[in-house]
Amino acid sequence: MGLIKELAKDIVYGIGDFLTFGKGINRNIGGFDIRFPVRFSRYYPTDYEPYLFQFLKKNCHEGYTFLDCGAHIGLFSVVGSRIVGERGKVVSFEPMPSIRAVLENTISINNCSNVTVRPEAVSSKIGEARFFDTGNVASNANSLVRQDRHAGNITVPVTTIDQVRAEMNLRINCIKIDVEGAEYDLLVGAEKTIKEDRPILFLSLHPPAIAQGGQSLEMIWNILAGYSYSVQLSGTEIDRNYFISQADLFDVECYAI
Repeated sequence: MGLIKELAKDIVYGIGDFLTFGKGINRNIGGFDIRFPVRFSRYYPTDYEPYLFQFLKKNCHEGYTFLDCGAHIGLFSVVGSRIVGERGKVVSFEPMPSIRAVLENTISINNCSNVTVRPEAVSSKIGEARFFDTGNVASNANSLVRQDRHAGNITVPVTTIDQVRAEMNLRINCIKIDVEGAEYDLLVGAEKTIKEDRPILFLSLHPPAIAQGGQSLEMIWNILAGYSYSVQLSGTEIDRNYFISQADLFDVECYAI
C-alpha cells in the first residue's frame, strides 16, 4: 500500500512538472518570490526563519561572497543570490546526493547564475566521512554527527572553508552555518578565513547534536572568542554563561570585534 501511494505521488508530481514546463511553483517566503520544484513547493511555510531573513537583508550586500553551509533544497542560496547580485557569489554546500539534486534544480529554475553548488560536507579536514541521514527524501536533519533519528549513512567528501576559499580564490563576507551538530569542526576549518576576511556569521546551534558528537557549546564559545567575535541573539549581545547554558536549538549572529 505504501509503495502504491508513493507511485501515485510520483505520477502527480510528474504531471505538475509537465504542466509547469519544469519551472516549478512560485512561493513568496520572507518577502522573496522563489520557485521550487513541484514536489517540494510546500516544504517551507511563508513565515519560515524570519530571523535569518532579517539577518541576510541587514548583513549581506551586493557584490558579497556568501557561503550557505547546509544549503538543503536551496531557499537561502536563492535569497543570497538575489541579495549579492551579479557581482556577488554564493557557494552552497549539500553533501546528500538526492537533496543536492533538488538544490541544483532550485538554483536552475530561479536562474541563479552566481551560485556554485559543492558536494562536500564542511568540517575541519579534507577527505571523506560518514554522513548520516534520516531516510526522508526532503530531510534537513542529515549530519556528520550520528543522532537517534538517523536511519542510515553514506560516505561523502568533506572539505574546509579555508580550502574552498583558497581553491576558488574567494574573499568571504558572510556565512550561514546550519550543519546539525558539526558547528565546532566547521569553525576550526575556517580559521584562516575568519582571521583574514572577518566574515559575519549566522550560526544555528544544535546543543543535543553537538553533545552527541563529543563537543560542547563551551568549545564553540571559546573558538569564537579566540577569533575575537562578539555573539548576538535577536540583536542583543549575549555572554558566555547564557550561551553555554542553552539546551535547545538557537540561532546567533557573530560579528568581528
